[in-house]
Amino acid sequence: MTTSPRSFTIKRWTMFTSAGWLLGILLVVGLAVLGEVVLQLEEGSGGQAAVGIGMGAGVGFMQWMAIRNHLTSAQRWFWFSLIGFSHAYVFLDLLAANVNVEIKPEMATPLATAAGAFISGWLQYKFVLKKITPKAIHWIAYTTLSWVSAHILTSGIVLVYAKFTADIPRAIVFILVLSFLCIGGPLVGYITGRFIVPRIQTMNLQSTLDTH
Repeated sequence: MTTSPRSFTIKRWTMFTSAGWLLGILLVVGLAVLGEVVLQLEEGSGGQAAVGIGMGAGVGFMQWMAIRNHLTSAQRWFWFSLIGFSHAYVFLDLLAANVNVEIKPEMATPLATAAGAFISGWLQYKFVLKKITPKAIHWIAYTTLSWVSAHILTSGIVLVYAKFTADIPRAIVFILVLSFLCIGGPLVGYITGRFIVPRIQTMNLQSTLDTH
């Protein structure tokens, strides 16, 4: 089923992606609590896996909600996002647990994010977007760039805690941290929207013309 070409915009895509980012944060927290309290894992155990599963599921689900009425081949969009990020971050946890080498999070997690975005982007390109545009392969680059950029910006949280916590009120620190956390969703949404929105608009427009 397709809808009006004008009903799918970068603003709408960015809003849904941002909502997915926030949902992902909640899922990460929930999975961390589940692991440490319910499953009685050691603190921090499986923490990276929780990030990959939570963020992949949250963003993937809301992006699917945004395109499901515009793109009939998008049924598996959520699963491709979840598979890509969960595999990348679970692999990072397994590597840290089984390889006798100290892996610094500030070095490893950007690589896991890049790998997760690349895998998800490739799956979405191969099985969804390839059917609607000959330039679909560029989606992989847009997805990877957006997620890595968002990761780098949200990593500013570490700088906030390390440099400014002792010098400014906690309320301001909280606002800064929240801002860093929330900026990732709009960034991912806007960058990826620059690619996917025009393609789906064109496809919907062509479908509308074909029916007249």
